[in-house]
Amino acid sequence: MVSVRKKSRTLLSSKNASITNPRLVVLDLLLKQSRPLTIDQVLKLAKGKLAQSTLYRVISDLTEFGLISEFTTPENTIVVELNTGENSGHHHHIFCENCVRIIDIELDDKLEAALEKEVSKIEKQYSLSIRGHSLELLGLCGPCSVSGNE
Repeated sequence: MVSVRKKSRTLLSSKNASITNPRLVVLDLLLKQSRPLTIDQVLKLAKGKLAQSTLYRVISDLTEFGLISEFTTPENTIVVELNTGENSGHHHHIFCENCVRIIDIELDDKLEAALEKEVSKIEKQYSLSIRGHSLELLGLCGPCSVSGNE
């Protein structure tokens, strides 16, 4: 089995990117967690191995290399996720309003096609060129729902 660190190095090498410790730390965390992470979560999980200013530079670099993508939660919190693996394609997110957990989801092909059709109508109606879309679902994740943390 390939180690997380080796996977991180391979990802950087595949993009001809310099292999630096801060980049490895961020990629390692995203690989280990296998889920989107907020800036605060990355800093907490890094346990002092990253300064916040360094993290923002690394996120910018990794986004430029196409290794991660960045999006904003309904509360305007920056979130990063890997652009490799099973959720590297188009997908949407569920946001837990209690614990801030973010869950990747994929829509049924028919629903996604209907959404694309609706986006196309909106483009024509408002004379816009829409580059993408996202569907945000808000609610409580399983553990928060069970524990009654509403």
